[in-house]
Amino acid sequence: MRFRKLKWREKMKNIREKAKKIRDKVSKKPESHESQIAKITNTTLEEQRREILNKGKKFKYPVQYSKNRLVINALIIAGVILITGASLLWYQLYQAQNTSEFVYRFTTILPFPIAKVDGEEALYSDYLMEYRANMQIANTKKDEIEGANNISALSTLNKSKAMKNAIANAYAQKKARELGISVSDKEISEAFDAQRKIQNTELTESALYKIAADNYSLSPSEYRRMFIELPLLRRKVTAQIDKTAENLKNEVSKYLSENANNFSKAVEHFGDKIEYAKPGKVRKTNIDGGRSKIAAGLKVGEASKPFISNSGDGYYIVKLIEKTDNEVSYESIKIKFTEFNKQLEQLEKDGKIQKYIKVD
Repeated sequence: MRFRKLKWREKMKNIREKAKKIRDKVSKKPESHESQIAKITNTTLEEQRREILNKGKKFKYPVQYSKNRLVINALIIAGVILITGASLLWYQLYQAQNTSEFVYRFTTILPFPIAKVDGEEALYSDYLMEYRANMQIANTKKDEIEGANNISALSTLNKSKAMKNAIANAYAQKKARELGISVSDKEISEAFDAQRKIQNTELTESALYKIAADNYSLSPSEYRRMFIELPLLRRKVTAQIDKTAENLKNEVSKYLSENANNFSKAVEHFGDKIEYAKPGKVRKTNIDGGRSKIAAGLKVGEASKPFISNSGDGYYIVKLIEKTDNEVSYESIKIKFTEFNKQLEQLEKDGKIQKYIKVD
């Protein structure tokens, strides 16, 4: 009986506790709207905003993401095109030896080398410029040039000449920098004017350029580089470094002044150190390196001072024999330049000239 009372009391106690919890829950006031707003603002609003933005960034800025990807893809494509194009151009230049107008124009923009001489690069553009010009004149005047119809042999010959001159011009440019030698605009203009006065005719500038275009397919700037600028610089360097020729020139000039300008005696005295040309009548405008022009300004029996020919191959001394209004007769002595070519030959023996294509 007592046990039943205790169990009844425990049940009643549990019932009262549950009833109290229900009353407390019912009587509890809900949080105000203001407190809910304050709770949200003070806790997680900034963090939630950042989280949402980070998740939605790629949707919020789709154009920006697309542009970045486009730029990367464009760079990759450009790189592939550049590498492919460079490889094809390298093949055309150094394997196929393409000499077309298209390839030549590329070499005038990008300075590809054709050879290297003593550390100085010879330009492929200079090589192609001369080769193409010589092939063009051969094609234009094929009826006048011996062997012009043998295209293969002529091509090989002109390639060899163009390579030789490209290497020589590169070496001249290297020596010019070392010696402080340059070609002035005045010198270029004077040389250009001299070339306009040929065969007793003075051409206009436009007429000379037209001849260059028709016969050599050269633009004005190409004509000036090939026929004036490069030869002038090479001539000045050649004269500057050849002390043997300079000393011999002074000896010959002194000997002539002491022996009444007797060229025959000078030839006997100096032998094969000098080259002698017998008198002959030519027009005053004859293309002979400037000798007829110099002779025309002398008196009969008078000898000139030593001068460098327009071709740059040595010093000349001329003596006037006779002259008329249009013609002159003169004899001449030549002191040949040899040092420049000797240096090039020695560089080749020493392995300091590398040719990047085979032309022989």
